[in-house]
Amino acid sequence: MDNKDELLKKIDEKIDDAIRILREIKALVSGRLGENTPPKWLIPRIFVWYEIYIRGGAIDRSELRKIGRMYGYDPRGLGGFFAGDEPSLRYTGKEKDKIVLERWAEKYVEDYLDWIEKNIDDYRKTINSSATEKQEM
Repeated sequence: MDNKDELLKKIDEKIDDAIRILREIKALVSGRLGENTPPKWLIPRIFVWYEIYIRGGAIDRSELRKIGRMYGYDPRGLGGFFAGDEPSLRYTGKEKDKIVLERWAEKYVEDYLDWIEKNIDDYRKTINSSATEKQEM
């Protein structure tokens, strides 16, 4: 490894440390001001990430489809998790048959773990009742 690679690695580590510290500060301030609630754009995706997280951070494609359905995603819409500048999910394995949760998304789950566990059952009920209403129409 040359000096440039070493420097880039150190910079990445420092950035990760700074992000972690900023999230800790945010959690501390949020805790003092009230519940640490994720921003709206994270819901429902944070519940999908949570399901992958509690399974060790890696699942197969069929598990992702099941999880997606649990939270109101059409399986065809799950591709959004793999798209964009910073996808939250990535294919891995020799045959790209496993799906892993990216570390940055994992950190969000960890930051909001208490909120997720407190609200997950109600969210599932809301999603399931919405799906039932759509089917009855």
